[in-house]
Amino acid sequence: MSGTKFFHAEESSRLGLRWALGLLLLFPYLIWLAEVREWNWPPVHEWMPYVVYASFQALLSAGLACVAGFLMFQGLQSWHRRGWAEAALLFPNIIPPLFLVMALFAVVTPWAAFPYGLSAVIVAHVILNSGLVAVALDRLLQAKLGGMTETAWLLGVRPWVFWRRVAWPQLRGDLACIFLFVFSLCFTSFSIPLLLSGERSVTLEVAIFDIIRTEGRWDKAVLLAAFQSTALLVLAWLLPRPFWPQRSSRASLRLLEQPSLSVLVLLPAALLVTGWGLGVGASLAEGIEPFVRENLPSALLLSAALGLSVGVLHLILFLAVAYVLPHNRLDRFLNGYLAPSPAITGFGLLLLPVNGVIADFIKLVLALTLISFPLLYRWIVHSALASLQNQIVIARSLGASWSAILFKVVWPQAGASCLRACGLAAVWACGDFALSGLLLGENVSVPMLMNDLLGNYRFEQAALLLIPLVLLSLAVYFFFVRAARYVVG
Repeated sequence: MSGTKFFHAEESSRLGLRWALGLLLLFPYLIWLAEVREWNWPPVHEWMPYVVYASFQALLSAGLACVAGFLMFQGLQSWHRRGWAEAALLFPNIIPPLFLVMALFAVVTPWAAFPYGLSAVIVAHVILNSGLVAVALDRLLQAKLGGMTETAWLLGVRPWVFWRRVAWPQLRGDLACIFLFVFSLCFTSFSIPLLLSGERSVTLEVAIFDIIRTEGRWDKAVLLAAFQSTALLVLAWLLPRPFWPQRSSRASLRLLEQPSLSVLVLLPAALLVTGWGLGVGASLAEGIEPFVRENLPSALLLSAALGLSVGVLHLILFLAVAYVLPHNRLDRFLNGYLAPSPAITGFGLLLLPVNGVIADFIKLVLALTLISFPLLYRWIVHSALASLQNQIVIARSLGASWSAILFKVVWPQAGASCLRACGLAAVWACGDFALSGLLLGENVSVPMLMNDLLGNYRFEQAALLLIPLVLLSLAVYFFFVRAARYVVG
């Protein structure tokens, strides 16, 4: 009898936790529905230019990123140390956007005035996403056509014939998914366009931010965000195939390798490292100013607390998801759910009646988590949990409780992936300046201090702060990675 009660209690707790997870992810939208009293659909001429220009920017960015990623994919096949090559390709995606922007400033400004606007945003998006496309293509072909490429290579088939007659007919849907994923990243980008777009809103995120800040049209901003989310959700449902296998292969696809393109694999990472070196070298010669020296200790402490808090909150949510899965409807929701607009999330949490230093910090931690959790779940955690479903079914058939399955089956095998995702979330939180400037008020983090210095054209001082910020980001990341090794080992 007691076993039956425990079984029903566990099922009730899992049901309640599933609802709590769904409501938490939808929380920003619920705030807007409760707080905005008047809803007036704006005339077409007020919002259509934003949509057209943002779509044009995302189309160009995604198209060029896919072309560059295809070339990098061919170069990747010539590398024998594939782990290092993949790390170099994914490096721009791992670092916070502010690091990328600082590197571009350092490379360009010694030679010419920085070209703010559409071209700068597109170049930044291509650098950011081309390596991701290359790695996604590699894992896709390894998983689905690895044996065919080896056979074609042994038979002497030319690469272009293989692409035209084998790869394209079988992988069109998957390639469309890769393009859609990159398009959605560029379409919803916020931090990079906020710094590089100049006076023109090149994404809907920046347009939403400007509409709320300058016009005070909360209803117009929410409707634009709803339009953006709806459009991306429709596209996601039209092309629902996964394209990111859990593990990469150590073998190269010899048929598709292009040794002359192997140097492209290192190009994005080399550009970033060179930019940082130029910026930090120039700033060291100038020295740190008293204003920066006075504010740096408190800014570092705040950034560290923010990164650790966001990472821990991600860990709690990943544990909750692992406990309530497998569940088909929740799994479809998490894979199809699109994170709310950063501007909508930030301004929505500002509408909450709770204020104060601690309250503002909690709002920021929640906002950063709500934005990064869906992406990290789909990118890293989902494949690790999905691979354990058969083991979970067997364990349940043998009478194991859900809590025992979580801590004895799921966590020992998926814990490392979850904690790596937490580490990435912590790094992104340490490098955030956009939502931090919106929600933290007078408190200043290191990225906010850097953004203020950039706004005052003190680039050397901003570049100097890259050193402590990079060290802090590495520290919080390896804190979670070490925890992963300890827990799993």
